[in-house]
Amino acid sequence: MLKYKAERFGHTYQEIGRFFPSSQLCNETLLPIPILQKGYDSLGVRLVDCPHCQRRHDRDINAAINIRNEGLRVLALGTSASALGGDVRPKSSGRKKSMKAEAIPVELGSPHPICTQMGVG
Repeated sequence: MLKYKAERFGHTYQEIGRFFPSSQLCNETLLPIPILQKGYDSLGVRLVDCPHCQRRHDRDINAAINIRNEGLRVLALGTSASALGGDVRPKSSGRKKSMKAEAIPVELGSPHPICTQMGVG
């Protein structure tokens, strides 16, 4: 919906990587905020202190600034970044595929359609 609205009003729409750590990086220094890196990434933490720039950041505003800056950077350079040069994507790629190759049709009148078709029942 956001893309549609941007195009409708003549604005530029730019997507950033799904796993870009927008709320975990300080928007001033682009360094990780330690409290959010050490497994304490609770959404209940709304304000964080950055030891690098000595400022207190609102988590949502910090993330919004990082998303804006990353979008502008991607638009200018045409590439996406990863967190400090590392890979932030999960090890598995995409959704897991179904193991079933095709659906088995239901046989009319059978109390156990799958067993009847397979010769079990």
